[in-house]
Amino acid sequence: MSDAALVQLLDMGIPLGRAKAALKRTKGDSMSAAERVFAGEFDEIPSDDEGDDAEANASGSAQKITEQVKQVVTISNSDEDMVEDDEDAEMIYGEEDDDGYDDMDDGFGYDGMSDDQPHASDPYAGIFFSKDRVEEVIEPIDDDEFETVPTPSGNTKIKILGRGAWMSGCPEGGEQSFLFQLYNTLEEGQMACSNNCGHSFTRKNQDFFGLFPTFPQYTEYLANSIRPKCPKCAQITCLACGERVDRPSALRSHSHSLDSVKGKDRSSATPTTNAESFAPAESLFHCANLQGAVLGIGLHMIDQNFKIGKDQTRKAALAGGKVTPPTKKRKTGSAGEEDDDADTTFQYFGKGKSAVKGTGYAGELAEDRTGQIAAEKAQAAADALVASLLQQVSVFLPNPNRAGGGLASDYHVHPTVLAHLRRRSTFVNDLLRNDSLLDMSKRGDLYRTLFDWLEIVSDNESLSSMLGMPSMRPARSVQTPNDPTSSTITYEGAPSPRELLENVVIQAQAALRGLQGVQSADEEEKDRKLTEEELRASKAEVDRLAQKRVEQEKNDENSVLKAFCLRIVRSAETIDKRLVDTKGKAFVERMKAQLPRIEEGGNVEEAVAAEDETDENIIKIYEEWATKARFQYIDLSTGSTTVGTPAFKHAYSASASGIENNSAPKRSLAIAKELAILTTNLPVAYHSTIFLRVDETRVDVLKAMITGPEGTPYENGCYLFDIFLPLEYNVKSPMVKYMTTNGGKFRYNPNLYSDGKVCLSLLGTWAGPGWIAGQSTLLQVLISIQSLILCDEPYCNEPGWANDGGSPQSKAYNANVRRMVLLDAMANNIKRPPHPFENEIKTHFRLKAKTIRQQIEKWRALDDKQEILGDNWRDKNDPENTNPESKRGFAHCAREVLRLLDELEGKPPGEYAVEPSGEGNDGKAGGAKEKKEKKTVSKLKAAIGKSK
Repeated sequence: MSDAALVQLLDMGIPLGRAKAALKRTKGDSMSAAERVFAGEFDEIPSDDEGDDAEANASGSAQKITEQVKQVVTISNSDEDMVEDDEDAEMIYGEEDDDGYDDMDDGFGYDGMSDDQPHASDPYAGIFFSKDRVEEVIEPIDDDEFETVPTPSGNTKIKILGRGAWMSGCPEGGEQSFLFQLYNTLEEGQMACSNNCGHSFTRKNQDFFGLFPTFPQYTEYLANSIRPKCPKCAQITCLACGERVDRPSALRSHSHSLDSVKGKDRSSATPTTNAESFAPAESLFHCANLQGAVLGIGLHMIDQNFKIGKDQTRKAALAGGKVTPPTKKRKTGSAGEEDDDADTTFQYFGKGKSAVKGTGYAGELAEDRTGQIAAEKAQAAADALVASLLQQVSVFLPNPNRAGGGLASDYHVHPTVLAHLRRRSTFVNDLLRNDSLLDMSKRGDLYRTLFDWLEIVSDNESLSSMLGMPSMRPARSVQTPNDPTSSTITYEGAPSPRELLENVVIQAQAALRGLQGVQSADEEEKDRKLTEEELRASKAEVDRLAQKRVEQEKNDENSVLKAFCLRIVRSAETIDKRLVDTKGKAFVERMKAQLPRIEEGGNVEEAVAAEDETDENIIKIYEEWATKARFQYIDLSTGSTTVGTPAFKHAYSASASGIENNSAPKRSLAIAKELAILTTNLPVAYHSTIFLRVDETRVDVLKAMITGPEGTPYENGCYLFDIFLPLEYNVKSPMVKYMTTNGGKFRYNPNLYSDGKVCLSLLGTWAGPGWIAGQSTLLQVLISIQSLILCDEPYCNEPGWANDGGSPQSKAYNANVRRMVLLDAMANNIKRPPHPFENEIKTHFRLKAKTIRQQIEKWRALDDKQEILGDNWRDKNDPENTNPESKRGFAHCAREVLRLLDELEGKPPGEYAVEPSGEGNDGKAGGAKEKKEKKTVSKLKAAIGKSK
């Protein structure tokens, strides 16, 4: 009886007495011993209190096995912050000390369970998981090995999965020992007949580790070779475990068919691919060794095909002659990892960039979609393959809700299965990292299959905790110095599948909110009164009509999107329920507290930074707060109109009230899609953020606030817009009005008029690429305003002056904009913050007070000592603006902003003396330089008058 075999059984939860008896009867075969124990053959042996002995025995034995396995895979930790000495390193294997406990709670508090609620055993309890973790693992490079095997279509040459690839991944605890042992067992050349007749069977690598072109080919070949008949005694033996197969399988709890890949509670799910018909031979469920081997190969095939599909999609886009614009990169963890696979609908032009000259030019008039179409075709083909593989491999997942009843292995999962699922499930995170609900719904077959997969995993108490733990993703791979036979892989912590799923859930809930009040085809049919003819119709006719309604429901876009969104929400709820059972209620509550969420009614807490906070920490605090506050539902109504319809504190209140009782399903679908995008894709950055508020009951009534990008004359100001989605939306563009005009007195930009007009081709208010029904989005409009209008040289936005960048006229224009920003977009907003952005405006200026003070000093050096020219783009025949508020210079405006910043921070008012530049409180200046600057401004006014 080997120590390794005993440790393996103890880790599977088998009492020491039963483990010893089973190993003795099976001559040391741990897998056969486990089968017999789970089948109840040793129930007569009491489950006594031998835990202390088992623990002591396991500790010494595990150390021996670990040393053996480290000869295959060497681990070195490169995260200095996480593990600084040998004492901390022990924590990785669950040997925590009192002083190190708090550090282990970073990964959602896995080891901080404190509630009294009983919960299931967690196989990963005591192991350190964190999104901040970084590990370097030295992995051997396998030499390519091929074998030719007979198949129904003839001899087929296949590649063999090597030991290095089988054991690759970031190891935890004793995982390597189990993987090493199983691979060794299944590749051993000789195996005695289970009848002890003296005959030996020959095991071959290709029997278990062959990589066939398809998964069904692999399982078919395995089923045909797994049970050889002894030529000497005619006994049939399982090649995987060495058991005779004429006795009932130790893994089977009772007889049932394996003709369904779904659990018994998933009968309502829509079939997604022809993989539904995949029914593997019952012999493949005989033992735990088979379960580990089949899932290991299946997960490897999914992972490889998923990577190949992504690569082929990119190549197809390039071959089409047009590369898709760079997508928004999403930071997935503090290890610095960014993922650019998510499909989003915009490209952020960056801070302070006038990426495009002129107004609203966002692309060519006739867009070339050749590359995009080619990429979509390649994506569809890759998705179909991965979806099929997911369904086929899911048959072998430990599934307590298996059709016909579960197997013993569905409840007592072998450690190799746990290791493979944890290491080979990066495709799950990659798919959930997609920030676009619209893209996911277009790829619905793949994602519905993924949700099936997640629900099966969450239904197993041994596996469900994996969905809440941060994963380790391979980030870099380099050849190990002085060793061409191995490579060093850097694994970095990444968000858990449940955390990534939450972003998708938020989008799904937003889409469902947009679809509220819109009846599906089936609901409309239920509400309709039957005609006399229909009442007299035969049963056959009634059935025909019912079938017709089902077809209509399938083809109804609203119904399809609604069903898809409900499926997402249900999957998240199922996972959470199982995590409560496995990890406890306290853990799930802590996990949810760290998940992104949409607040209702402006309930986001104001962020506060300490006075001595570093710039880096302030940026982090600001971006975390802005991410929570960027999208909210809020009550924008102000009562009722004279005819009883809701009124809104909004520029388009009359338009919104006028369509109160109109229901347009296509419009609702478009709005639902918009909300799904906006919830998680609004750009957040310290240098510029877009905030959006949506009315709680009328999702077509919105307000936006954009903070001015760094490096522009609009920097750190707050600019508000009222938005309404008209009845014809998305055929027609949204209606947008600019509200930060100092009461209609200030025109900040050639494209932002003092009367609130926004000049942008997407809105149909300027020549150029216009709104494309079904493709253009509100997010594109907001991004265009943020990056194209609020740019570094707005003077160049006027056609005809696009090449005047850096000219005296452009510099004078910027100086005037900066004065307006200080007086209105900063000071006025702080003094009278507009609804519903009161909290956001105060928090924005409080957190950025230090930055704005530095910004003011930079602007002071650039100022031309002139007064504010409010609507300086007015017609030459318009009367002069005599508003005294406009007659302000830079010093006055800057003084007021600095005073207000002190108030926000609770500081005593400072002494902001006038700079010795000749400018007084009235904003006047003198000297030859001033006269020259005034002359430049006069020429600028004259030129403007002529242009108008």
